[in-house]
Amino acid sequence: MLQTNDTWIAAPLRELLAAGRETGAFAIDNIADAANALLGAVLLGVLSRSMSGADATDPAFQQQLTEQVVRGVLAR
Repeated sequence: MLQTNDTWIAAPLRELLAAGRETGAFAIDNIADAANALLGAVLLGVLSRSMSGADATDPAFQQQLTEQVVRGVLAR
């Protein structure tokens, strides 16, 4: 399962992050660590929602989670 995750999810995310770093869109020092942090944030968000009985497939939740993970928690 971990290999499948790496092949279909983590590797493409690392490629996206690398491309974004090259263009200056992303401020990333270590691509692998950044990908793992993003994936961990999404995983915990989805698991927590599922454990509470809420619908993790709700499009509004998915959009909100995506925006939160990408934006972080800092006020800009």
